[in-house]
Amino acid sequence: IREMEDNNSMNSCLMLAIGLYTPVELGSIFDSADYKGTGLELDSHITLLYAQGKILPRKMIKEDIKTILGDTGWESLNDWISGISRIKVFELFELGSFENDSDYLVLKMKKDHDTYSLFNLINLGLKKKYGVKSEFTEYSPHITLAELNPGTAKKYLESDCLKKVLSDSLIDFEDLIISFGYSGEESDRKQYFLTQYKNIDRYFRLRNLKEGNKELE
Repeated sequence: IREMEDNNSMNSCLMLAIGLYTPVELGSIFDSADYKGTGLELDSHITLLYAQGKILPRKMIKEDIKTILGDTGWESLNDWISGISRIKVFELFELGSFENDSDYLVLKMKKDHDTYSLFNLINLGLKKKYGVKSEFTEYSPHITLAELNPGTAKKYLESDCLKKVLSDSLIDFEDLIISFGYSGEESDRKQYFLTQYKNIDRYFRLRNLKEGNKELE
């Protein structure tokens, strides 16, 4: 991949990988008939920047983030991703949804949490440096739980079962990752770790999640 090559069908995605630890498989709560597109999102993450039509220079992004956040901000972020936090989901997030061609059931980060402002700084700083344009007027850090058919998110927003499971679930910030790929071809994206604190744990966690959900199917 040539760095910073403009191509309308290519994109870059800077993510903070998330470990979402639930007492039961989330796939057991969703009706698979409601899935659309990617369906249940097993590779949990917060998208820090989505750059349509740009291949960002992956070897520079980590240093860019350090510059944007400054020493104190970077130390705070690094402490979050290098340590084992295991924080209760509803201490950091609240259940919500986004709607366009699909319904997206998401966990929206609460604005009063320290990392919210750090994520905003990263998003705005990288947008400015690399001339990234977004269709969204305001950046909203969130974790996507599932892509659903239009009109189906409402029943999950009102699901006492899902709320109970999430109230007993834990979040752990993992590594910074950048991925490159063509729009609409999520399975073929190339991922690169910018930090490597929990990449091995993540590999086995995702493998077990995929195996568990195959059994549910």
